[in-house]
Amino acid sequence: MIIQTLSAKFLIESSSDCDGCLMVYSDNAEQLQRLFGSSVHHSLTFSDMPFLTKTCKQDFAHTLILLVKEVDYSNFPLTPDNLQAVTHLS
Repeated sequence: MIIQTLSAKFLIESSSDCDGCLMVYSDNAEQLQRLFGSSVHHSLTFSDMPFLTKTCKQDFAHTLILLVKEVDYSNFPLTPDNLQAVTHLS
């Protein structure tokens, strides 16, 4: 899974050495630390995302909730095209 915010990109993969764990790679060590609160390590796996941490799926779920709460929804105005797309979803 790839998540992109205004200040960082994150790549999330399952961890091969820990059941129920995820590896989170990022291009921004500060944002990785802020969101996951774990120790940040350097990774040689992805040159464009040199920082990584390991987290459990439950902590990752809490981080996703935090990210959703941080969205400034005023940046997504309702337009006629958006309204038409939303009405087709229901």
